[in-house]
Order: sequence, then C-alpha cells, then structure tokens
Amino acid sequence: MNPRPEAIAAAAWWAEKLAHPASHDVGRGAEESSALANTVSALVQRQRSHAEIEAFREALADDIEQHIAQYSWRPDEPDFGSYMRAIQIDYGPDPVLADAAKRAGFELKMLDLPMKTVMWINPGIVTVAEGNGTQPAVIWRADS
Repeated sequence: MNPRPEAIAAAAWWAEKLAHPASHDVGRGAEESSALANTVSALVQRQRSHAEIEAFREALADDIEQHIAQYSWRPDEPDFGSYMRAIQIDYGPDPVLADAAKRAGFELKMLDLPMKTVMWINPGIVTVAEGNGTQPAVIWRADS
C-alpha cells in the first residue's frame, strides 16, 4: 500500500525533527522547565544515522497511513475526525511514532522529539503546533 501524500509529508516532518536536536517548549510560565528539557536533550541526544532516519521516515509514512485510514477521511470536510488522526508528543511519544521507531530498529525516548507537539493530518493539509500553546502551522498543503 502506498501512503497518501499527507502521510508522506507528516512522516518527513517528524523524521527531520528526529535528525536534529529537539527544541522543547513546555509552555508559558514554565521557562525553567523548557530550559532544563533543552539542556538535558542536548546532553542525551543520540545521533541517528542517515539510514536510521530514512528507515524511520519510511516506516512512519506506512504507520501514519494505517492510522489515518481507520478514521473518516472526507475531503469535502477536512476537519471532520481531525482529533482522531492527530499524532502527539506529550511526555512520551505517540504510539504511532514509537512503533515506527521500533520497526526502524531503535527506541524513541521522551526528549528525542519536541515535547508538547500535536500534528493534525487531514485531507489536503497537515498542520503542527510545536510546543505548548503555539499556533498550528501548515507544513503541507495539497495545492502548494
């Protein structure tokens, strides 16, 4: 099964974040916690090889495709069912991300990807709010 473009774009975003040290923003009023998370992340960040990142990206695109296929996919109402298609990092990785990492041969840890991040994968658009309380940004749109 070939993943749809939304799944490919979503997987590429997460793979890019895994390839570079994560920046953490745990929210307003938690600046010290964010600074601590960023410091610890820099100290424990494991460098992943290009092959590991690519294996993760490919596994994740397939896993995202399977995940979003379980829920309503209405191109005429892209936000319908959006919450069910979300992938998130709170104080640990979403099972979709963790499973893809496992298939790629490694285990994701809490600080490997930006904490407090939510991605919505909807027909024709993928948006991400990276960090607590941030505004969602479009990372992929079908018409661009």
